[in-house]
Amino acid sequence: MDFEVKQVFYSYGKTLALDGISFSASRGQIVGLVGENGAGKSTIINNIYRFLKPDRGFITLDGRDIFSYPIENYPVSYIPDVPVFYEELSLLEHLYFTKAIYPRGSISIDELLEKLDMKEHLNKIPAALSKGTRQKLMVAMALMREYDLLIADEPFSGLDPKQIASLKALLIEQKQNGKIVLLSSHLLDVTENICDQYVVLKNGKCLLSGTKEDLLLATHLPAGSTMEAIYLGLVEQDEVSS
Repeated sequence: MDFEVKQVFYSYGKTLALDGISFSASRGQIVGLVGENGAGKSTIINNIYRFLKPDRGFITLDGRDIFSYPIENYPVSYIPDVPVFYEELSLLEHLYFTKAIYPRGSISIDELLEKLDMKEHLNKIPAALSKGTRQKLMVAMALMREYDLLIADEPFSGLDPKQIASLKALLIEQKQNGKIVLLSSHLLDVTENICDQYVVLKNGKCLLSGTKEDLLLATHLPAGSTMEAIYLGLVEQDEVSS
């Protein structure tokens, strides 16, 4: 596998947040990270992006421990769940600033402005942008750097149906370009048709990982069941067996 999380444990003080999480992914895949609030999604993301470091376990990219990469060459990009901006810079200035930091990125500013439909907002500062446009700006900045793994944490938050469709198309494009996309979202109906596999978390543990078909078999639900029904079935099974 090109990316692997292996038996990762992490605690906040005496509170165990990750309890031996393991999953893997290959290039050209979108992996859905699924779970309720407090399941461990944000904590595992923060470990992968190196905001945190596992107490135990390993995270590898192309067989290499992620903490062995120098910070300037870490091939992971991140769309955070809460947008972060320089409040005095315009939308266009944010993009030029990002391009200056990551000049080797293959996608151009003009291309992103077109794909994300942001041309009418070029000279606006973040405070003057709608929530959806601020979110699109975060997506654009993440896509401008070089990376092998893209982490998208609740990237559909605040987007209208047209914007969601555009972002889904962009994520699929990253997959087709051989990237790995780790997608965390509460909107299971949105992820259903773009994820190649899922990782279902609960209380810091991995309940199950695999394709939608793998998860469907585990829940014994009828063919054609939605991801929402499958997720609820897995959680119910876990509660019954606990």
